[in-house]
Formats: sequence, C-alpha cells, structure tokens
Amino acid sequence: MTEDDRVMTSPSIALDDVQLGGQLLERDGYVLIRGVLSPDQVERARDRCDDYLLADADAENEIEANALLRMPEMDFIFDARVLTALTAWMGGSLAYYPNYVARLNRRTDWHVDNGFSPKFVPDASHVYDPAFRHVQCVVYLQDNRPGPGGGLDVRPGSHRWAATGDFPDDDYLARAYPRVVSIDSKAGDLIVFDGRVMHRGTPQDGSAQRRKYGVFWSASRDDRRQIDRYLEYFAARLEFLRTRNLPPEELQRDEQRHRLMWDVRFPASYRPETVEVLHRHAVAVAEMADAVAQ
Repeated sequence: MTEDDRVMTSPSIALDDVQLGGQLLERDGYVLIRGVLSPDQVERARDRCDDYLLADADAENEIEANALLRMPEMDFIFDARVLTALTAWMGGSLAYYPNYVARLNRRTDWHVDNGFSPKFVPDASHVYDPAFRHVQCVVYLQDNRPGPGGGLDVRPGSHRWAATGDFPDDDYLARAYPRVVSIDSKAGDLIVFDGRVMHRGTPQDGSAQRRKYGVFWSASRDDRRQIDRYLEYFAARLEFLRTRNLPPEELQRDEQRHRLMWDVRFPASYRPETVEVLHRHAVAVAEMADAVAQ
C-alpha cells in the first residue's frame, strides 16, 4: 500500500459514547468525536484566530497558551463533556498540561511526537508501561478534504510498538503499519490520539479556500511519573533544539513558545469559569515549575 492509497474515512462517535470511544482509542490509537463545537462556536473561534494570527497563508504562527487561556472562544478545551470522556479514557483520573496552542497552517511529515519517543526522552520506560495513558487532543476549525487537507493522517494501530517492546523508528513503523487513514474530520470535531501513534498533517495542495487552524492540548492520567517525564521533556527541549541547526527564525519561535510555557500557572493563567470546571472534575493541572521541583 502506498500513501496514495490512503483512506479518507474513519469510525466516529458522539461525545457521550464513552465506552465505544475507549475501545476505538485502544484498538486504533485514535478516536474521532463528532460535533464537539457547534457551527457558531467554530466561526467564533476562527474569527479569533483571524484576528490574532498573521495574514500570511504560508506562515506557521501560533496563539501561545497564556493568550489562548484568556479567550472565551477556546473554552471548548474545558467542556465538561470533554473532561468526562477524557477522564474515562485515561482510566479514571485526568491531568492537563501547559502546552495549549492554536496553530495556523502547520505542516508535518510522519512522526511520533518527540515527548513519547525513547530517541528524545532520556527515561522513556513509562511509555512501555501497560498503564500508560497519554493523549494529544486537537480540534480543527475546517473540514479535512483530499487536496486542500485541513486535518490529520494516522497509521492505525501504530501506537502498539510500545506493547511489543519495539523502538519507534519512523521507517520501521511505516513498514509495520502500512495502512494510512486521512481522518475525515469536519470543522468542530475533536480528534484524540495516543501520544505514541504515528501521524502527520494531511498533505495540502494549496487549493484550500480558508486558512487551516488547529487547537491542540495534551492530557494524561493523573500519574506522577507520567507527568514528571512529560514536563522534563519540555524542560530539556530548548537545549535539544539548539543542536538541530534550525533556521534562526524557527529556533527563535520555538524558544519563545517553550519559555512562555513556564509562565502558565494555575489558577492565575486561567479564566475563573475554567478554574471552577477543572476543580469540579478533579483535573490535575501540571505546571513547568513542577519539572524542577522534583
């Protein structure tokens, strides 16, 4: 199978179908949840992104966490229904992280996120633990379609490299998990995927009529070891970036974003309504300061 054979479809659930969602997440490494945002919410979030982000359609720029957390249009991240579903899928507890971000036009090739790869994490034993539960969440604010793109591609089941004790080498995963799915998300759908799954941004041919926006955040079970390892990865990431010979403007952007994560504090950085719902759902809120306090 070649990448041109990718399937533009995916099983999907409603947000209240928690049991089926958990089964799909375990089997495939991802789950698509329909209609988390209403059409009106999508348009208000898009308007906010239009106001905040640069007009250059080829730029890759972001709304960083401190600004995003103050925007009522982004409160869907803390929707009580989302917190309830994530808590169930994480095994009965939930932690959120300070790497909230909204992005314009992000282009990525096939990869496993560095924070879950033994190649980039000094102590990656936790990702092989059968109790590991850590997901990345994204709401795209446009439909994902062949050609224009607008969403996410995955290799279903590719998170299982950890269960078999393998190393997530990109070439190995592409051979071992050849099936490619372009998730047919609609504007306002939520995609939740295991941090260990191989994924990329759906390729774009430049024909999109609207700019591509995605709102991303991370969640895990409330486990001290898992939380510490992820925060330690972020704490060490700046030094790693400086070894990659990145273009100066790209390095500067990444350095700024990661420094700003240190300023995200609970409850001060969050809207009062968000603080209340996080308390009510017993969500642990991780901070970068915790990475140096251990």
